[in-house]
Amino acid sequence: MLKKLECKIYLGVIFFISNLFFVPNGFAAVAGADASKKGMSLWQLVVAGGPVMGFLGILSVAALASIIYHFLYIKPEKLTPPDFCEDLLLLLEKKEYQKATSVCKQQDNLISAIALKGLSKASHAKAVIENSVQNEGKARLEQLWQNLNYLGDLAVVAPMLGLLGTILGMIDAFNYFKTETIHPSVLTGGLAKAMINTAFGLIITVPCLIAYSYFRGRISTITTRAETAATEIVQVLTK
Repeated sequence: MLKKLECKIYLGVIFFISNLFFVPNGFAAVAGADASKKGMSLWQLVVAGGPVMGFLGILSVAALASIIYHFLYIKPEKLTPPDFCEDLLLLLEKKEYQKATSVCKQQDNLISAIALKGLSKASHAKAVIENSVQNEGKARLEQLWQNLNYLGDLAVVAPMLGLLGTILGMIDAFNYFKTETIHPSVLTGGLAKAMINTAFGLIITVPCLIAYSYFRGRISTITTRAETAATEIVQVLTK
């Protein structure tokens, strides 16, 4: 069920990003009569949108990279595998610390990193072990949340840049009303710039917000599991 949900969200994100490469005929009609017959290419849209489109393009690449990274690596079953946790606790209960250390070094996940920190202080007092485990877990989890916050920041900046491009486009469109002669092509070009920047800002923002909300749930699950595992590790090491 979870994998089906992940596939649906992933396809939804790809659908939104794909809008960067195709725009309906109605939108193209604003930018020019010739383009209205077959739509506009990505490059034509970037040029028509003005300089702000370059910054929006950079944001779109960063957002897509962040989303793909979180889909591939930020998984509860990958960072806090239940089977690994159970096997590790069993080794710690048997006082097989060397074997537990070896197993943790072979695994690249959040639980193994926390356990290794605790095992390095196994000969110390309970307070020392507990502090080392908690500090390691806190640092690792803060890094996960910080990486997710970058995606949230992109979702905030993108519409602001889109709005900036919209204002610049409207200025271009209506600046020519001061002159006696109004050129329709200049007017429609300014309006097209405004609409293009607004659309691209939203195209970037919407999937970023959807992905941010989804990955926030993932990291919350990882946080709960990691805190539980850390508590159990401390209890076993200090028996």
